[in-house]
Amino acid sequence: AEPLLKSSDPNFRPVDLTFGPDGALYVCDWFNPVIAHIAIPLRDPSRDRTRGRIWRITYRDRPLVPRARIDGASIPELLELLKAYEYRTREQARLELRRHDTRKVTTELKHWIARLDRTDRDYQHHLLEALWVHQHHDVVNEELLRLLLRSPEPRARAAATRVLCYWRDRVKEPLELLRVQVNDEHPRVRLEAVRALSFFHSKQARDIAVQARSHPLDYYLEYTLKETLETLDERLQR
Repeated sequence: AEPLLKSSDPNFRPVDLTFGPDGALYVCDWFNPVIAHIAIPLRDPSRDRTRGRIWRITYRDRPLVPRARIDGASIPELLELLKAYEYRTREQARLELRRHDTRKVTTELKHWIARLDRTDRDYQHHLLEALWVHQHHDVVNEELLRLLLRSPEPRARAAATRVLCYWRDRVKEPLELLRVQVNDEHPRVRLEAVRALSFFHSKQARDIAVQARSHPLDYYLEYTLKETLETLDERLQR
């Protein structure tokens, strides 16, 4: 493949890149003659601390993503943005919703969930976005959490399991919920459950974590299970 960006300038120093909200690729170019920090003193005048270059790369024949209206949008408008395909749009909408009054947001959110189309292929994702909005406002919605823990979409189950970890002291029978997740058919769900159990302080949590060995283990599950058991064992020995 051809390089997206190259330069004959010896000071060319691309050090970071990210996709912007418009879908363009932005490259941060340090543009500095300094290559190795060790060889050149920190006060050397060749160290340019104020200037650099940002390269913006787009697909010439493809339109960019229209900019979503975030600032000044109403709560219902922001909730609709949670359905956007672009992650950055959804993230910015959640951050803006966090600035609004919690009671107003949760009230509108309840209506928004009720209006969702259950036949929509992204229905489970939309419910998950709603759960994350509750989390942003530190409002526990146990009914929605339990619904997503049993979602047909494994990624939603895994994400809900992580939320359960953070709400573990505020929902009923969290260990029993994690017992089910540890035995889930999908490894990502089991991984999140094993990780969540490391936050507890009981032999019951350890016994549930060990059940992960009844299912196939990959590198990440083995590592997480090892760390969880070591953490729990250390606490139980105190």
